Amino acid sequence: MADVVGLCNSALSKIGAARITALSESSKNANLCNELYETCRDDLLRAHTWNFAAARVKLAQAGVGPAFGFDHRYALPADWIRTVDAYQDESGYGVIKYKIEGGFILTDSDDVYLRYIKRVEDVNLMPADFREALATLLARELAVPIAQSNTLEEKLEGRFRTRLRRARTTDGLEDTADQMPESSWTAARRGSSDCWGR
Repeated sequence: MADVVGLCNSALSKIGAARITALSESSKNANLCNELYETCRDDLLRAHTWNFAAARVKLAQAGVGPAFGFDHRYALPADWIRTVDAYQDESGYGVIKYKIEGGFILTDSDDVYLRYIKRVEDVNLMPADFREALATLLARELAVPIAQSNTLEEKLEGRFRTRLRRARTTDGLEDTADQMPESSWTAARRGSSDCWGR
């Protein structure tokens, strides 16, 4: 089974650094991994609408609404990383107008059904290609403070971009694309085309 220490050791091996046994051990490598891991993980989760990190929830109104601009405010989930969509009903249609401010969604909608990317802490829930991209991102961040190498950092940047593209492509193949709502222009064209018998 994968774990955070194993992922950090994968990153350390990419820069030729000594392995660690725990994030809490008193070594420079462990301290830096402990400092950078969560930031890198959350940054990578924000970079794409990952299927494994997607979640849906109906939000509850959070007391008094904002002072102006919107009627209601709703607290974001504790594991929220970024919003994908917000709807006014559970059918997934009726995208609402909203703003995200200070841990809340502000909107005029009486209900909010949120689709979002959540923080995934269990490494075993991450697909293998995401874990590899994450290890490469972490290695890039560790290249200068541990290996003292800007050249290695640049090399790892290229490798990270390749790993990220692969992970995104694989993730995108695991479901059907979201269907865009039909525009009023398209609906009007379709209606007029039917009238002309086309």
